Amino acid sequence: MKKLVFCLFLLTAVFSCRKPQDTPPLQNILTQGSWRISLLRDNGNNITYLYNGWQFTFNADKTMQVSDGTTTYNGTWNENSQGDTFELDISSTELELEYISKLWHNELINPNGVLFQNDRNNPTQELQFTKL
Repeated sequence: MKKLVFCLFLLTAVFSCRKPQDTPPLQNILTQGSWRISLLRDNGNNITYLYNGWQFTFNADKTMQVSDGTTTYNGTWNENSQGDTFELDISSTELELEYISKLWHNELINPNGVLFQNDRNNPTQELQFTKL
C-alpha cells in the first residue's frame, strides 16, 4: 500500500512540474494564411451568415485585406503589447466591416482559430476567425 501511495505521489509530482505549452503570439498565427469568420454572435444572436464568402488576410506589417469575392477592402489590425486585445480598423462603408472594426479582447488563440469578445466581464459580442 505504501508503494502504491508513493507511486501516485511521484506521478503527480512529475506531471504537475511539466511546463504548459505556450501559445504563439497572435501575430505569428494570423499572418499564416487566410481566414474566415466562423462565428459572430451579438447578444446571443448568431449573425455569422452575414460573412459567408468573406476572406481575411492579415499581414505582418499590421495591414490587412478583406474580400467579399468581388471587392477587396484594406484595413489595419493591431495587438496591444500585453497581447490581450486585438483591434480591427477596416476602411469601408460596408456595415459588416464597420460592425467588426473595433477593439476586441483575446479569449482563445490557437494556430487554426482565434476567438475574441468585446468585453471580458460581460461579453455581448463574440468574433471567431478560423483558418482556411
